[in-house]
Amino acid sequence: MFEIRAKDGLGRIGRLQVNGKVVETPVVMPVINPARSEIPPRELREKFKAPMLITNAYIIHQSSLREEALQKGVHSLLHFDGIIETDSGSFQLMTYGNISVSNEEIIQFQNEIGSDISTFLDIPTLPDASFEQAERELEMTVKRARKAQELKKGAMNGTIQGGRFLPLRKKASKDLGKMDFDIHPIGAVVPFLLKYQFTPLVDIILTCKRYLPVERPVHLFGAGHPLILAFAVLLGCDLFDSAAYILYAKGHRYLTPFGTKNLENLSYFPCECPVCSNTDPEVVSTSEEPEIIQFLTRHNLYATFVEVRKIKQAIHEGSLWELVESRMRNHPNLYQSYRIIKKYSSHIEKFEPFTKRTGFFYTGKETKYRPICKRVKRRLPVIKGDTYDHPAFGKVPTSLSQTYPFHTDEVFEISEEEIIKGISIYQFGPHAESLFENSTITYGKTGKIRHLYRDQTLLATLRPMDGLFVLTFEGAERLHSLLLYPERRVIADEEAVPFVREGKDLFAKFVVGLDENLRCYEEVLIVDEHDVLLGVGKLLLSPEEVKAFNKGVAVQCRRGVNAVHNP
Repeated sequence: MFEIRAKDGLGRIGRLQVNGKVVETPVVMPVINPARSEIPPRELREKFKAPMLITNAYIIHQSSLREEALQKGVHSLLHFDGIIETDSGSFQLMTYGNISVSNEEIIQFQNEIGSDISTFLDIPTLPDASFEQAERELEMTVKRARKAQELKKGAMNGTIQGGRFLPLRKKASKDLGKMDFDIHPIGAVVPFLLKYQFTPLVDIILTCKRYLPVERPVHLFGAGHPLILAFAVLLGCDLFDSAAYILYAKGHRYLTPFGTKNLENLSYFPCECPVCSNTDPEVVSTSEEPEIIQFLTRHNLYATFVEVRKIKQAIHEGSLWELVESRMRNHPNLYQSYRIIKKYSSHIEKFEPFTKRTGFFYTGKETKYRPICKRVKRRLPVIKGDTYDHPAFGKVPTSLSQTYPFHTDEVFEISEEEIIKGISIYQFGPHAESLFENSTITYGKTGKIRHLYRDQTLLATLRPMDGLFVLTFEGAERLHSLLLYPERRVIADEEAVPFVREGKDLFAKFVVGLDENLRCYEEVLIVDEHDVLLGVGKLLLSPEEVKAFNKGVAVQCRRGVNAVHNP
Protein backbone atom coordinates (compact mmCIF):
# COMPACT_ATOMS: atom_id res chain seq x y z
CA MET A 1 0.00 0.00 0.00
CA PHE A 2 2.85 2.40 0.81
CA GLU A 3 6.45 2.58 -0.36
CA ILE A 4 9.24 5.14 -0.02
CA ARG A 5 10.78 6.84 -3.05
CA ALA A 6 13.08 9.44 -1.42
CA LYS A 7 14.09 10.47 2.10
CA ASP A 8 15.52 13.31 4.20
CA GLY A 9 15.36 13.42 7.99
CA LEU A 10 12.19 11.53 8.86
CA GLY A 11 10.56 13.12 5.82
CA ARG A 12 9.84 10.95 2.82
CA ILE A 13 8.38 11.05 -0.64
CA GLY A 14 6.07 8.07 -0.72
CA ARG A 15 3.71 6.24 -3.04
CA LEU A 16 0.36 5.51 -1.40
CA GLN A 17 -2.00 3.19 -3.25
CA VAL A 18 -5.66 2.94 -2.19
CA ASN A 19 -8.41 1.17 -4.17
CA GLY A 20 -6.28 1.16 -7.30
CA LYS A 21 -5.63 4.92 -7.04
CA VAL A 22 -2.16 6.27 -6.37
CA VAL A 23 -1.12 9.47 -4.63
CA GLU A 24 2.37 10.79 -3.95
CA THR A 25 3.07 11.91 -0.40
CA PRO A 26 3.50 14.28 1.32
CA VAL A 27 0.04 15.45 0.33
CA VAL A 28 -2.44 17.99 1.67
CA MET A 29 -6.13 17.08 1.48
CA PRO A 30 -8.52 20.03 1.17
CA VAL A 31 -11.32 19.70 3.72
CA ILE A 32 -14.69 19.72 1.97
CA ASN A 33 -18.00 20.52 3.62
CA PRO A 34 -20.31 18.09 1.82
CA ALA A 35 -23.25 20.48 2.14
CA ARG A 36 -21.48 23.55 0.75
CA SER A 37 -18.00 23.99 -0.66
CA GLU A 38 -16.40 27.32 -1.60
CA ILE A 39 -14.38 25.48 -4.26
CA PRO A 40 -16.28 22.59 -5.90
CA PRO A 41 -14.45 19.24 -5.59
CA ARG A 42 -14.44 18.87 -9.36
CA GLU A 43 -12.51 22.15 -9.63
CA LEU A 44 -10.11 20.93 -6.95
CA ARG A 45 -9.41 17.89 -9.08
CA GLU A 46 -9.24 19.54 -12.51
CA LYS A 47 -7.80 22.99 -11.80
CA PHE A 48 -5.83 22.54 -8.59
CA LYS A 49 -4.79 18.95 -9.41
CA ALA A 50 -5.74 17.77 -5.91
CA PRO A 51 -5.41 13.97 -5.92
CA MET A 52 -7.14 13.51 -2.59
CA LEU A 53 -9.62 15.23 -0.28
CA ILE A 54 -11.24 14.67 3.08
CA THR A 55 -14.88 15.14 4.01
CA ASN A 56 -16.97 14.43 7.07
CA ALA A 57 -19.05 11.25 7.05
CA TYR A 58 -20.89 12.37 10.18
CA ILE A 59 -22.18 15.53 8.49
CA ILE A 60 -23.38 13.48 5.52
CA HIS A 61 -24.96 10.92 7.86
CA GLN A 62 -26.91 13.61 9.73
CA SER A 63 -27.99 15.66 6.69
CA SER A 64 -30.35 15.39 3.75
CA LEU A 65 -27.41 14.12 1.70
CA ARG A 66 -27.48 10.76 3.47
CA GLU A 67 -29.81 8.94 1.09
CA GLU A 68 -28.08 10.32 -1.99
CA ALA A 69 -24.70 9.22 -0.62
CA LEU A 70 -26.05 5.72 0.08
CA GLN A 71 -27.52 5.47 -3.42
CA LYS A 72 -24.72 7.04 -5.47
CA GLY A 73 -21.67 6.74 -3.24
CA VAL A 74 -19.53 9.54 -1.86
CA HIS A 75 -17.51 9.97 -5.08
CA SER A 76 -20.61 10.67 -7.17
CA LEU A 77 -22.06 12.84 -4.40
CA LEU A 78 -18.98 15.09 -4.43
CA HIS A 79 -18.18 14.71 -8.15
CA PHE A 80 -14.61 13.72 -7.29
CA ASP A 81 -12.85 10.68 -8.77
CA GLY A 82 -9.67 10.88 -6.67
CA ILE A 83 -9.08 9.39 -3.23
CA ILE A 84 -11.68 10.41 -0.64
CA GLU A 85 -10.93 10.06 3.05
CA THR A 86 -13.81 10.45 5.49
CA ASP A 87 -13.73 11.55 9.11
CA SER A 88 -16.08 9.96 11.60
CA GLY A 89 -17.29 12.96 13.59
CA SER A 90 -14.49 13.03 16.16
CA PHE A 91 -13.92 16.74 15.53
CA GLN A 92 -17.58 17.43 16.29
CA LEU A 93 -17.23 15.25 19.38
CA MET A 94 -14.24 17.34 20.51
CA THR A 95 -16.11 20.58 19.76
CA TYR A 96 -19.58 19.81 21.14
CA GLY A 97 -18.86 17.02 23.62
CA ASN A 98 -21.43 14.61 22.20
CA ILE A 99 -22.77 13.38 18.86
CA SER A 100 -25.76 11.22 17.96
CA VAL A 101 -24.07 8.28 16.23
CA SER A 102 -22.23 5.20 17.46
CA ASN A 103 -18.81 3.94 16.45
CA GLU A 104 -20.33 0.92 14.72
CA GLU A 105 -22.92 3.00 12.85
CA ILE A 106 -20.45 5.51 11.43
CA ILE A 107 -17.99 2.80 10.34
CA GLN A 108 -20.75 0.88 8.60
CA PHE A 109 -22.01 4.08 6.96
CA GLN A 110 -18.52 4.86 5.58
CA ASN A 111 -18.34 1.34 4.17
CA GLU A 112 -21.73 1.77 2.49
CA ILE A 113 -20.94 5.11 0.82
CA GLY A 114 -17.64 3.83 -0.56
CA SER A 115 -15.04 5.83 1.38
CA ASP A 116 -11.53 5.07 0.17
CA ILE A 117 -10.16 5.64 3.66
CA SER A 118 -12.53 5.45 6.61
CA THR A 119 -12.07 6.49 10.25
CA PHE A 120 -13.49 4.94 13.41
CA LEU A 121 -15.02 7.17 16.09
CA ASP A 122 -12.07 7.85 18.38
CA ILE A 123 -12.28 10.02 21.50
CA PRO A 124 -10.23 13.23 21.14
CA THR A 125 -8.70 14.53 24.36
CA LEU A 126 -8.23 18.28 24.80
CA PRO A 127 -4.85 19.57 26.08
CA ASP A 128 -6.28 20.79 29.39
CA ALA A 129 -7.68 17.37 30.34
CA SER A 130 -6.22 15.60 33.36
CA PHE A 131 -4.12 12.47 32.99
CA GLU A 132 -6.94 10.38 34.46
CA GLN A 133 -9.45 11.71 31.94
CA ALA A 134 -7.00 11.27 29.04
CA GLU A 135 -6.32 7.69 30.15
CA ARG A 136 -10.04 6.85 30.34
CA GLU A 137 -10.68 8.35 26.93
CA LEU A 138 -7.73 6.49 25.43
CA GLU A 139 -9.05 3.20 26.84
CA MET A 140 -12.34 3.91 25.07
CA THR A 141 -10.50 4.79 21.84
CA VAL A 142 -8.52 1.54 21.93
CA LYS A 143 -11.70 -0.42 22.63
CA ARG A 144 -13.40 1.21 19.65
CA ALA A 145 -10.31 0.56 17.51
CA ARG A 146 -10.57 -3.17 18.22
CA LYS A 147 -14.26 -3.13 17.27
CA ALA A 148 -13.37 -1.25 14.09
CA GLN A 149 -11.14 -4.15 13.06
CA GLU A 150 -14.20 -6.40 12.91
CA LEU A 151 -16.06 -3.94 10.65
CA LYS A 152 -13.12 -2.86 8.46
CA LYS A 153 -13.71 -3.43 4.72
CA GLY A 154 -11.05 -1.21 3.16
CA ALA A 155 -8.28 1.17 4.11
CA MET A 156 -8.85 2.62 7.57
CA ASN A 157 -7.32 5.24 9.84
CA GLY A 158 -6.13 4.26 13.30
CA THR A 159 -6.07 7.59 15.11
CA ILE A 160 -3.56 8.11 17.91
CA GLN A 161 -4.96 9.93 20.95
CA GLY A 162 -3.68 10.58 24.48
CA GLY A 163 -3.90 14.35 24.88
CA ARG A 164 -0.73 16.14 25.93
CA PHE A 165 0.61 13.11 27.80
CA LEU A 166 3.52 11.45 26.01
CA PRO A 167 3.24 8.11 27.89
CA LEU A 168 -0.36 7.83 26.65
CA ARG A 169 0.65 8.76 23.08
CA LYS A 170 3.32 6.06 23.32
CA LYS A 171 0.78 3.50 24.55
CA ALA A 172 -1.70 4.44 21.83
CA SER A 173 0.99 4.16 19.14
CA LYS A 174 2.02 0.71 20.35
CA ASP A 175 -1.53 -0.61 20.80
CA LEU A 176 -2.94 0.65 17.50
CA GLY A 177 0.30 -0.16 15.71
CA LYS A 178 -0.35 -3.84 16.45
CA MET A 179 -3.76 -3.65 14.79
CA ASP A 180 -4.58 -3.83 11.10
CA PHE A 181 -4.76 -0.13 10.28
CA ASP A 182 -3.37 1.40 7.09
CA ILE A 183 -2.73 5.01 8.13
CA HIS A 184 -2.20 6.55 11.55
CA PRO A 185 -3.53 10.07 12.08
CA ILE A 186 -2.24 11.94 15.12
CA GLY A 187 -5.41 13.39 16.61
CA ALA A 188 -6.48 16.29 18.82
CA VAL A 189 -3.57 18.56 17.85
CA VAL A 190 -5.64 21.47 16.48
CA PRO A 191 -5.77 23.22 19.91
CA PHE A 192 -1.95 23.27 19.94
CA LEU A 193 -1.84 24.69 16.42
CA LEU A 194 -4.41 27.39 17.12
CA LYS A 195 -2.34 28.66 20.07
CA TYR A 196 1.00 28.26 18.24
CA GLN A 197 2.10 25.75 20.90
CA PHE A 198 4.59 24.01 18.66
CA THR A 199 6.89 22.55 21.34
CA PRO A 200 4.34 20.07 22.78
CA LEU A 201 3.21 19.33 19.22
CA VAL A 202 6.75 18.35 18.17
CA ASP A 203 7.07 16.16 21.27
CA ILE A 204 3.80 14.41 20.43
CA ILE A 205 4.69 13.83 16.77
CA LEU A 206 8.14 12.40 17.52
CA THR A 207 6.83 10.20 20.32
CA CYS A 208 4.22 8.74 17.99
CA LYS A 209 6.72 8.29 15.15
CA ARG A 210 9.11 6.46 17.44
CA TYR A 211 6.56 3.78 18.33
CA LEU A 212 4.35 3.54 15.23
CA PRO A 213 5.15 1.00 12.47
CA VAL A 214 7.54 2.74 10.04
CA GLU A 215 5.81 1.21 7.02
CA ARG A 216 2.54 3.06 7.66
CA PRO A 217 1.90 6.69 6.63
CA VAL A 218 1.18 9.25 9.34
CA HIS A 219 -1.54 11.89 9.00
CA LEU A 220 -1.31 15.04 11.13
CA PHE A 221 -4.99 15.81 11.64
CA GLY A 222 -5.95 19.48 11.23
CA ALA A 223 -2.53 20.76 10.15
CA GLY A 224 -2.78 22.66 6.88
CA HIS A 225 -1.06 26.02 7.35
CA PRO A 226 1.98 26.36 5.03
CA LEU A 227 4.03 27.69 7.98
CA ILE A 228 4.11 24.30 9.71
CA LEU A 229 4.18 21.89 6.77
CA ALA A 230 7.94 21.64 6.15
CA PHE A 231 8.72 21.01 9.82
CA ALA A 232 5.92 18.45 10.15
CA VAL A 233 7.21 16.58 7.08
CA LEU A 234 10.74 16.60 8.50
CA LEU A 235 9.31 15.00 11.65
CA GLY A 236 7.78 12.19 9.60
CA CYS A 237 4.22 13.26 8.76
CA ASP A 238 3.02 12.15 5.32
CA LEU A 239 -0.56 13.41 5.05
CA PHE A 240 -2.25 16.64 6.07
CA ASP A 241 -5.74 18.12 5.79
CA SER A 242 -6.50 21.79 5.42
CA ALA A 243 -9.60 23.71 6.34
CA ALA A 244 -7.33 26.72 6.93
CA TYR A 245 -7.56 27.77 3.28
CA ILE A 246 -11.26 28.64 3.69
CA LEU A 247 -11.39 29.50 7.42
CA TYR A 248 -8.58 32.03 7.10
CA ALA A 249 -10.14 33.45 3.92
CA LYS A 250 -13.34 34.26 5.80
CA GLY A 251 -11.25 36.34 8.20
CA HIS A 252 -9.51 38.15 5.32
CA ARG A 253 -6.25 36.39 6.10
CA TYR A 254 -3.68 35.60 3.45
CA LEU A 255 -1.57 32.45 3.93
CA THR A 256 2.15 32.26 3.20
CA PRO A 257 4.93 29.87 4.27
CA PHE A 258 6.26 32.77 6.35
CA GLY A 259 3.09 33.30 8.35
CA THR A 260 -0.34 34.87 7.99
CA LYS A 261 -0.93 38.33 6.56
CA ASN A 262 -4.05 40.49 6.88
CA LEU A 263 -5.34 41.48 3.48
CA GLU A 264 -5.83 45.09 4.65
CA ASN A 265 -2.11 45.34 5.52
CA LEU A 266 -0.83 44.25 2.11
CA SER A 267 0.33 46.74 -0.50
CA TYR A 268 1.63 44.01 -2.81
CA PHE A 269 0.91 40.30 -3.14
CA PRO A 270 4.12 38.32 -2.37
CA CYS A 271 2.89 35.49 -4.58
CA GLU A 272 2.74 34.58 -8.26
CA CYS A 273 -0.16 32.14 -8.13
CA PRO A 274 -2.81 32.49 -10.90
CA VAL A 275 -5.13 34.63 -8.78
CA CYS A 276 -2.49 36.93 -7.24
CA SER A 277 -0.65 37.63 -10.50
CA ASN A 278 -3.74 39.20 -12.10
CA THR A 279 -4.64 41.79 -9.48
CA ASP A 280 -3.42 43.74 -6.46
CA PRO A 281 -4.47 44.11 -2.78
CA GLU A 282 -6.25 47.41 -3.34
CA VAL A 283 -8.54 45.96 -6.00
CA VAL A 284 -9.31 42.86 -3.93
CA SER A 285 -9.93 44.83 -0.71
CA THR A 286 -12.56 47.02 -2.40
CA SER A 287 -14.43 44.04 -3.86
CA GLU A 288 -17.66 42.60 -2.52
CA GLU A 289 -17.32 40.24 0.46
CA PRO A 290 -18.07 37.01 -1.49
CA GLU A 291 -15.44 37.95 -4.09
CA ILE A 292 -12.85 38.63 -1.40
CA ILE A 293 -13.49 35.23 0.16
CA GLN A 294 -13.34 33.51 -3.23
CA PHE A 295 -10.03 35.21 -4.02
CA LEU A 296 -8.41 34.39 -0.66
CA THR A 297 -9.73 30.82 -0.65
CA ARG A 298 -8.04 30.13 -3.98
CA HIS A 299 -4.82 31.91 -3.11
CA ASN A 300 -4.59 30.09 0.23
CA LEU A 301 -5.02 26.74 -1.47
CA TYR A 302 -2.48 27.56 -4.19
CA ALA A 303 0.01 28.72 -1.53
CA THR A 304 -0.45 25.47 0.39
CA PHE A 305 0.07 23.28 -2.67
CA VAL A 306 3.13 25.27 -3.78
CA GLU A 307 4.70 24.76 -0.36
CA VAL A 308 4.14 21.00 -0.64
CA ARG A 309 5.94 20.96 -3.99
CA LYS A 310 8.86 22.90 -2.49
CA ILE A 311 9.04 20.36 0.33
CA LYS A 312 9.12 17.45 -2.12
CA GLN A 313 11.90 19.07 -4.11
CA ALA A 314 13.83 19.65 -0.88
CA ILE A 315 13.49 15.97 0.04
CA HIS A 316 14.60 14.93 -3.43
CA GLU A 317 17.76 17.05 -3.35
CA GLY A 318 18.47 16.58 0.37
CA SER A 319 17.87 20.14 1.55
CA LEU A 320 14.83 19.64 3.79
CA TRP A 321 16.76 20.56 6.96
CA GLU A 322 17.82 23.85 5.37
CA LEU A 323 14.24 24.58 4.25
CA VAL A 324 12.93 23.93 7.76
CA GLU A 325 15.62 26.10 9.37
CA SER A 326 14.59 28.96 7.08
CA ARG A 327 10.88 28.49 7.81
CA MET A 328 11.18 28.22 11.61
CA ARG A 329 12.57 31.73 11.89
CA ASN A 330 9.16 33.07 10.91
CA HIS A 331 7.67 32.46 14.35
CA PRO A 332 9.46 32.52 17.74
CA ASN A 333 7.47 29.53 19.04
CA LEU A 334 8.41 27.52 15.99
CA TYR A 335 12.07 28.39 16.47
CA GLN A 336 11.86 27.37 20.13
CA SER A 337 10.26 24.03 19.27
CA TYR A 338 13.15 23.09 16.97
CA ARG A 339 15.27 22.39 20.03
CA ILE A 340 13.16 19.32 20.80
CA ILE A 341 14.98 17.58 17.95
CA LYS A 342 17.99 17.12 20.26
CA LYS A 343 15.87 14.93 22.52
CA TYR A 344 15.11 12.53 19.65
CA SER A 345 18.36 12.83 17.68
CA SER A 346 19.39 9.19 18.22
CA HIS A 347 16.11 8.00 16.74
CA ILE A 348 16.13 10.42 13.79
CA GLU A 349 19.77 9.61 13.01
CA LYS A 350 18.83 6.02 12.15
CA PHE A 351 16.74 7.31 9.25
CA GLU A 352 18.90 10.27 8.16
CA PRO A 353 20.58 9.64 4.76
CA PHE A 354 24.35 9.16 4.70
CA THR A 355 24.82 11.50 1.74
CA LYS A 356 22.73 13.97 -0.27
CA ARG A 357 22.57 15.67 -3.65
CA THR A 358 23.30 19.09 -2.17
CA GLY A 359 25.93 20.30 0.26
CA PHE A 360 25.54 20.72 3.99
CA PHE A 361 24.72 24.34 4.84
CA TYR A 362 25.27 25.83 8.27
CA THR A 363 22.41 28.28 8.92
CA GLY A 364 23.10 29.08 12.58
CA LYS A 365 23.59 27.48 15.97
CA GLU A 366 20.40 25.45 15.50
CA THR A 367 22.17 23.50 12.73
CA LYS A 368 24.08 21.68 15.47
CA TYR A 369 20.80 20.07 16.57
CA ARG A 370 20.73 17.96 13.42
CA PRO A 371 21.28 14.25 14.12
CA ILE A 372 24.05 14.04 11.55
CA CYS A 373 26.24 15.89 14.07
CA LYS A 374 25.86 12.98 16.46
CA ARG A 375 26.70 10.52 13.69
CA VAL A 376 29.94 12.11 12.51
CA LYS A 377 31.26 12.38 16.06
CA ARG A 378 31.25 8.57 16.14
CA ARG A 379 33.02 8.19 12.80
CA LEU A 380 35.67 10.93 12.88
CA PRO A 381 37.90 9.93 15.85
CA VAL A 382 39.31 6.89 14.01
CA ILE A 383 40.74 9.05 11.19
CA LYS A 384 44.26 10.32 11.85
CA GLY A 385 45.98 13.41 10.50
CA ASP A 386 45.69 17.18 10.48
CA THR A 387 42.33 18.81 11.14
CA TYR A 388 40.46 22.04 10.47
CA ASP A 389 37.60 23.71 12.36
CA HIS A 390 34.06 23.20 11.03
CA PRO A 391 31.25 25.38 12.49
CA ALA A 392 28.94 22.39 13.03
CA PHE A 393 31.28 19.42 13.49
CA GLY A 394 34.30 20.89 15.26
CA LYS A 395 37.65 19.28 14.41
CA VAL A 396 37.46 17.54 11.02
CA PRO A 397 40.34 15.70 9.26
CA THR A 398 41.63 17.69 6.28
CA SER A 399 41.36 14.48 4.22
CA LEU A 400 37.57 14.97 4.31
CA SER A 401 37.52 18.65 3.36
CA GLN A 402 35.84 17.86 0.01
CA THR A 403 33.56 15.08 1.29
CA TYR A 404 29.92 15.39 2.37
CA PRO A 405 28.99 16.83 4.84
CA PHE A 406 32.35 18.53 5.54
CA HIS A 407 32.88 20.57 2.36
CA THR A 408 34.93 23.72 2.83
CA ASP A 409 36.44 26.33 0.52
CA GLU A 410 39.74 26.13 2.38
CA VAL A 411 42.67 24.52 0.57
CA PHE A 412 45.07 22.25 2.47
CA GLU A 413 48.44 20.71 1.74
CA ILE A 414 47.68 17.00 1.93
CA SER A 415 48.78 13.94 -0.02
CA GLU A 416 46.42 12.01 -2.28
CA GLU A 417 47.16 8.89 -0.25
CA GLU A 418 45.87 10.60 2.92
CA ILE A 419 42.72 11.78 1.14
CA ILE A 420 41.95 8.32 -0.18
CA LYS A 421 42.64 6.65 3.15
CA GLY A 422 40.59 9.20 5.12
CA ILE A 423 37.54 8.87 2.88
CA SER A 424 37.81 5.06 2.92
CA ILE A 425 37.80 4.94 6.73
CA TYR A 426 34.96 7.47 7.07
CA GLN A 427 32.82 5.72 4.45
CA PHE A 428 33.54 2.04 5.11
CA GLY A 429 35.07 1.90 8.60
CA PRO A 430 38.58 1.43 10.04
CA HIS A 431 39.03 -2.04 8.52
CA ALA A 432 38.89 -0.44 5.05
CA GLU A 433 42.05 1.65 5.60
CA SER A 434 44.02 -0.43 3.09
CA LEU A 435 41.17 -0.74 0.56
CA PHE A 436 42.90 1.25 -2.18
CA GLU A 437 46.55 0.73 -1.32
CA ASN A 438 48.87 0.78 -4.35
CA SER A 439 46.10 2.02 -6.62
CA THR A 440 46.64 4.03 -9.78
CA ILE A 441 44.88 7.40 -9.84
CA THR A 442 43.34 9.15 -12.82
CA TYR A 443 42.03 12.70 -12.65
CA GLY A 444 39.00 14.64 -13.79
CA LYS A 445 39.00 17.90 -15.75
CA THR A 446 39.44 19.88 -12.52
CA GLY A 447 42.61 17.99 -11.64
CA LYS A 448 41.01 16.22 -8.68
CA ILE A 449 41.01 12.48 -7.98
CA ARG A 450 38.44 10.75 -10.19
CA HIS A 451 39.16 7.02 -10.69
CA LEU A 452 41.16 4.40 -8.78
CA TYR A 453 42.60 1.42 -10.68
CA ARG A 454 44.63 -1.62 -9.75
CA ASP A 455 46.28 -3.65 -12.51
CA GLN A 456 44.21 -1.69 -15.05
CA THR A 457 40.98 -2.75 -13.32
CA LEU A 458 38.69 0.01 -12.13
CA LEU A 459 37.99 -0.29 -8.40
CA ALA A 460 36.09 2.92 -7.63
CA THR A 461 35.09 6.39 -8.76
CA LEU A 462 35.29 9.37 -6.43
CA ARG A 463 31.94 11.06 -7.00
CA PRO A 464 32.34 14.85 -7.41
CA MET A 465 28.87 15.52 -5.99
CA ASP A 466 29.72 14.36 -2.47
CA GLY A 467 33.37 13.27 -2.44
CA LEU A 468 32.50 9.64 -1.65
CA PHE A 469 33.53 6.43 -3.41
CA VAL A 470 31.29 4.53 -5.81
CA LEU A 471 32.51 0.93 -6.01
CA THR A 472 32.73 -1.37 -8.99
CA PHE A 473 32.22 -5.07 -8.37
CA GLU A 474 36.00 -5.55 -8.22
CA GLY A 475 36.22 -2.80 -5.62
CA ALA A 476 33.42 -4.47 -3.70
CA GLU A 477 35.35 -7.76 -3.76
CA ARG A 478 38.33 -6.07 -2.12
CA LEU A 479 36.11 -4.45 0.50
CA HIS A 480 34.34 -7.76 1.15
CA SER A 481 37.70 -9.43 1.83
CA LEU A 482 38.64 -6.76 4.40
CA LEU A 483 35.43 -6.54 6.43
CA LEU A 484 34.16 -9.02 8.96
CA TYR A 485 30.66 -10.43 8.48
CA PRO A 486 28.09 -8.76 8.59
CA GLU A 487 29.79 -5.35 8.14
CA ARG A 488 28.44 -3.34 5.16
CA ARG A 489 26.36 -6.33 4.06
CA VAL A 490 22.76 -6.76 2.96
CA ILE A 491 21.78 -10.43 2.85
CA ALA A 492 19.49 -11.55 0.02
CA ASP A 493 16.92 -14.32 0.23
CA GLU A 494 17.69 -17.41 -1.83
CA GLU A 495 14.83 -16.58 -4.20
CA ALA A 496 16.40 -13.21 -5.10
CA VAL A 497 19.97 -14.44 -5.54
CA PRO A 498 19.79 -15.17 -9.33
CA PHE A 499 18.36 -11.72 -10.03
CA VAL A 500 20.95 -9.84 -7.95
CA ARG A 501 23.74 -11.79 -9.66
CA GLU A 502 22.46 -10.33 -12.94
CA GLY A 503 22.50 -6.80 -11.51
CA LYS A 504 18.79 -6.50 -10.69
CA ASP A 505 17.61 -4.43 -7.72
CA LEU A 506 16.96 -6.15 -4.40
CA PHE A 507 13.47 -5.58 -3.02
CA ALA A 508 12.83 -5.15 0.69
CA LYS A 509 10.73 -8.28 1.02
CA PHE A 510 13.68 -10.39 -0.19
CA VAL A 511 16.14 -9.11 2.43
CA VAL A 512 16.74 -11.61 5.22
CA GLY A 513 19.27 -9.55 7.19
CA LEU A 514 21.63 -6.58 7.09
CA ASP A 515 24.22 -4.64 9.06
CA GLU A 516 22.20 -2.55 11.57
CA ASN A 517 24.84 0.20 11.46
CA LEU A 518 24.16 0.97 7.81
CA ARG A 519 22.33 4.13 6.80
CA CYS A 520 20.26 4.84 3.70
CA TYR A 521 22.17 5.93 0.57
CA GLU A 522 25.35 4.14 1.69
CA GLU A 523 27.35 1.80 -0.54
CA VAL A 524 26.58 -1.79 0.46
CA LEU A 525 27.70 -5.31 -0.35
CA ILE A 526 24.89 -7.67 -1.38
CA VAL A 527 25.59 -11.24 -0.26
CA ASP A 528 23.72 -14.51 0.06
CA GLU A 529 23.16 -16.36 3.34
CA HIS A 530 26.62 -17.97 3.00
CA ASP A 531 28.32 -14.55 2.62
CA VAL A 532 29.03 -15.07 -1.08
CA LEU A 533 29.26 -11.66 -2.78
CA LEU A 534 26.47 -11.20 -5.32
CA GLY A 535 26.63 -7.50 -6.15
CA VAL A 536 27.22 -3.95 -4.98
CA GLY A 537 24.81 -1.05 -4.79
CA LYS A 538 23.17 1.74 -2.84
CA LEU A 539 20.93 1.16 0.17
CA LEU A 540 17.70 3.16 -0.31
CA LEU A 541 16.08 2.58 3.09
CA SER A 542 17.17 2.50 6.71
CA PRO A 543 17.70 -0.96 8.26
CA GLU A 544 14.48 -0.57 10.26
CA GLU A 545 12.53 0.26 7.09
CA VAL A 546 14.06 -2.61 5.15
CA LYS A 547 12.83 -5.06 7.77
CA ALA A 548 9.35 -3.52 7.93
CA PHE A 549 8.43 -2.89 4.29
CA ASN A 550 7.02 -5.54 1.95
CA LYS A 551 7.03 -3.19 -1.04
CA GLY A 552 9.72 -1.18 -2.76
CA VAL A 553 13.42 -1.45 -3.55
CA ALA A 554 15.82 -1.85 -0.62
CA VAL A 555 19.09 -1.85 -2.59
CA GLN A 556 19.65 -0.30 -5.99
CA CYS A 557 22.10 -2.80 -7.44
CA ARG A 558 24.84 -1.20 -9.54
CA ARG A 559 26.84 -4.31 -10.43
CA GLY A 560 26.03 -7.99 -10.19
CA VAL A 561 28.65 -10.74 -10.29
CA ASN A 562 27.32 -11.96 -13.65
CA ALA A 563 27.07 -8.45 -15.12
CA VAL A 564 30.56 -7.14 -14.34
CA HIS A 565 32.01 -4.59 -16.71
CA ASN A 566 34.26 -1.54 -16.53
CA PRO A 567 32.91 1.76 -17.89
